[in-house]
Amino acid sequence: MFGFGGPAAPARVATDRVVPVGFFDNTIIFRTFVLYTLFAFDDVLDPERLRTSLERVVARPGWNKLGARVRRNASGDLDHHIPVSYSEERPAIGYDHLDLSDVSLEDHPAASHIPKPPQDGYPAVVGDPDKLVDLYSGPAIPKGLNDYIYSDRPELGLRVVSFKNKTIVVLHWIHLAFDATAKKALLDAWMLMLQGREDEIPEPLAPDNYILENVGKNAPQPHALASNRVYTLGLVTWVLRNIYSLAISTKEHRMLCVPPGFLNKLRKQALDEVKEKAVEAGQEDVSFLSEGDVLLAWTTRLAMTASLSRDSETTVAVQQAYQFRPVLKDLNPEGRPFLSNCVSFLVSLMPAKDVLQKPLSHLASSIRNSIKEQGTREQVEAYTSLVREDPANRAPPFFGESGMQLIMFSNWSKSNMFATDLSAAAVNPRSEPLYPSYVQSVQGPYNFSDGIIVVGKDTQGNHWLSGYRAWGLWGLMEEEIARHRA
Repeated sequence: MFGFGGPAAPARVATDRVVPVGFFDNTIIFRTFVLYTLFAFDDVLDPERLRTSLERVVARPGWNKLGARVRRNASGDLDHHIPVSYSEERPAIGYDHLDLSDVSLEDHPAASHIPKPPQDGYPAVVGDPDKLVDLYSGPAIPKGLNDYIYSDRPELGLRVVSFKNKTIVVLHWIHLAFDATAKKALLDAWMLMLQGREDEIPEPLAPDNYILENVGKNAPQPHALASNRVYTLGLVTWVLRNIYSLAISTKEHRMLCVPPGFLNKLRKQALDEVKEKAVEAGQEDVSFLSEGDVLLAWTTRLAMTASLSRDSETTVAVQQAYQFRPVLKDLNPEGRPFLSNCVSFLVSLMPAKDVLQKPLSHLASSIRNSIKEQGTREQVEAYTSLVREDPANRAPPFFGESGMQLIMFSNWSKSNMFATDLSAAAVNPRSEPLYPSYVQSVQGPYNFSDGIIVVGKDTQGNHWLSGYRAWGLWGLMEEEIARHRA
């Protein structure tokens, strides 16, 4: 393809249906990263039942987009090449099975590090997701875009690791294929297929029905943070100021678990503070703070305590991913999954001293207000219009200032991954659901500093979060948790 002995993509299959990768799927972020979600199930599952059921989902109309092969066209842009049908030679999903059925999970050098929730009711850093790399990765697992382009590998893959007493299930996919909301639709369809309820699986929008084609082309209003936008020079300055944490420092990956009683107490306190403030101002209390608002605020404060002084004037930018399907009801028919990325970023800005000194409800309310103000259809149009200004990279716009402290969140709670019931694939029939006891999502080949994934809430109500930070910062966060526990 490149000449000079470079790699060559497989020859095009004439019968493949070629669909352009959507404009907002083909971003510098989504085309770069591969995602891996690991589920730990406390029972023995049949790997063939898992594989064949997922293949049957992907063979269905609309879902067949997930079995596409990624290719570059003559212009250098990316396309989905969707086989007209799937076969043993060209399967619907990537698949590999590691059979360790003679070993108990607890005796495996990697699996023995699967974190467990704290038992004392306080948040805790409970493990390092990177210690499970041998479970979610391997020689047959893709690491980046080129592993898809220069092979006939489907965009979606399944890995199963079988132990004597438990099973690890891993889904992996290149991010340009779909986001967390589409993933929930896939998990729901997979469960229905396993349970013999195939007729209940909804049909997604057709692969060539890219409903975002015109979004952002005629924004009716400027972005709410247009005056706070950081342009190229400011962005370069920000990178240089953060070069240590971004590129020099060794990064540490940790999993944080927040028990339900602790978060419930925080939320109640925050709501009481907001109500009291409204009463003092003579206003009606119409406020709402979700668990996510409070969780992000508490985590931000914890992270900034480890990074900044209490009286710092540094601007803190809290950026959270926001899936905006709900405001596109005119484009996305109800009950029809849209298997793509439909994501923008919402940003809350405030001085660090306000994050660290004012009541937690102050930041939580700011996070909630960013959803209200920046999550409308008009603001989604404004945001995506800014992405369209950079047609080559399609990078997300930055808001804040060149000296800001940025923390990024991707909250997957609504994907409800801990509600994934694979009991129908159990080797020994079960009468009760089988939910994962642990879930983690990681990405590669690069690791963002201060990028936090809220994995979700388990069946016991614990919230799980993970992310990379510069060396030593997670330790300072642990010290801060311990100080409040005492």
